[in-house]
Amino acid sequence: MKEFLSEEGVKFGYFDISLDFGALKRFLKIRDTHSIYEPVKAQGWVGIPTIIIDDEIIIGLDREELKKKIR
Repeated sequence: MKEFLSEEGVKFGYFDISLDFGALKRFLKIRDTHSIYEPVKAQGWVGIPTIIIDDEIIIGLDREELKKKIR
């Protein structure tokens, strides 16, 4: 994902929740309080990757959908 965003010329912050406990806590707070994650959690998934553009949450690796959002 980092490579894709860099190739698209997008400035972004990257948080590796496997290495940063604070980032994991922030992610879980977002995941546990936004209804967009309900279908994800119902299937037993975590919701990674999560991309937040302005106030919009995007879950998953749909590159075509991301291209529409970042332009």
